[in-house]
Amino acid sequence: MATSSLILGPMIGGLSHNSANVWARADGPSTLYVWVGTQAEGKGAKLAGSVELHDHDGFAGVVALKKLSAETEYYFAVTLLRSRPKRGDFHRFKTFPKPGQAASFSFMFGSCYLPPNEHGGQTLDVLRQQVKDDDLRFGLMLGDQIYADDAKGNGIGHIAVSLKDYRGAYQYVWSRPAFRDLQADLPLFMTLDDHEVEDDWSWRDENRKWAGIPWFNKVLRWLKSIPPEQRHLSPERVKAALKTYVEHQVIHAPKLLLPPKTNSLGELTLGKDDGNFAYTFEAGKAAFFVLDTRSMRVINGKKRVLLGEKQWGFLQDWLLKTKDKYPVKFLVSSGTILHPFWLDVTRDRWNGFPVERERLLEFLAVHEIEGVHILCGDLHTAHAVSAELNCPSGKHLPIHEFCATPFEQKSMFVSNTYHPLFSKWIGKQKKLLHQTGQNFGIVNVDFEKDGTPLVTFTLHYNKNGWKTQPPVITG
Repeated sequence: MATSSLILGPMIGGLSHNSANVWARADGPSTLYVWVGTQAEGKGAKLAGSVELHDHDGFAGVVALKKLSAETEYYFAVTLLRSRPKRGDFHRFKTFPKPGQAASFSFMFGSCYLPPNEHGGQTLDVLRQQVKDDDLRFGLMLGDQIYADDAKGNGIGHIAVSLKDYRGAYQYVWSRPAFRDLQADLPLFMTLDDHEVEDDWSWRDENRKWAGIPWFNKVLRWLKSIPPEQRHLSPERVKAALKTYVEHQVIHAPKLLLPPKTNSLGELTLGKDDGNFAYTFEAGKAAFFVLDTRSMRVINGKKRVLLGEKQWGFLQDWLLKTKDKYPVKFLVSSGTILHPFWLDVTRDRWNGFPVERERLLEFLAVHEIEGVHILCGDLHTAHAVSAELNCPSGKHLPIHEFCATPFEQKSMFVSNTYHPLFSKWIGKQKKLLHQTGQNFGIVNVDFEKDGTPLVTFTLHYNKNGWKTQPPVITG
């Protein structure tokens, strides 16, 4: 008999046209069994695989499902005993169309989840209903899936400083019914922002040996008599936080482009530009590049690095490879690229890294990359921005940015001080919408009979009740 219990999950990650990763976490040593079938409620489901759950991974693990059929509904369940699950334990997912196939689909995105109560808030409950209404195929969570640095909301009562603390924060936040119910019903792709580690954190050197947080955060915590270990960001804290990020968000993701190195215990051995958490995936004729804008970030005086050269190399190669093959391209960033604002005091977004922002816009314009849609979060307000890339050839190519955030957090009104970018590579910038309140975005990719793609962004937001913004449609 198993003595351990399932405490988080199950969840589908790394979904493709022929594979998926099933993730879960237990509270002790055990074996995770995954059952899969193609009939409702798991009728006829068979044991598809298993994995041992060990302490060095926080008792989290993944079973990879291979040789699935494209555009097919599957039903899955997990157990810690080698016995068939009950019908009510099965959940549904649908595989993607084959890469390059012009098939329409919808997905959701958003960021910033700080549960306001034991249930976990309203947003994810509303979103869960939308999964059914809009037949959502997957979700993108764009950072701050936990707030490890929020003593009131992380479930451990203090700022996380150890591996045990970070695991405890995930255990509390992700076990809220609102989050856990959605997690089981919607395949998810994730990336990190700052609060998985610390507020506005960055490395102080390119070798990633020293890290820090802004001085004003330290002062505020000192004034509140918060202990020193919670005021300073040691390399050990960063490694503990990133290890738990791997355990909960990375191990079920698609294969990383350049995985960070680890030792025999699974601990990250971070060095200069030797690994990050970026990855790509495809859904039909839409291609996604999920950026890592955090683990390579360096701020030291005038030295400001965002992506690192190797991630830049992967990004540029991806843009060229997908240029003609995929008419719809989603560039996924935790922070905004096309929405600078005057009161961005912390400069924690791409606005704080203007050289790299210009590098991106120049590359898109010079190589005439069409069909680019940027998805972002972080701001605690939502927006849509349209613009044109000014190509040296004289062409003007449309580019859009959609932002949906927060799931559960207070709105950040300073982002309403938007101003257009000052760049020769971009023009005709227009803010199409700006919205406060808890929210999430839904994107529909639809292909006309002639193969022309239409991308629609619809924002659902809570402002004295749940409402829907008029959709933004791009061609």
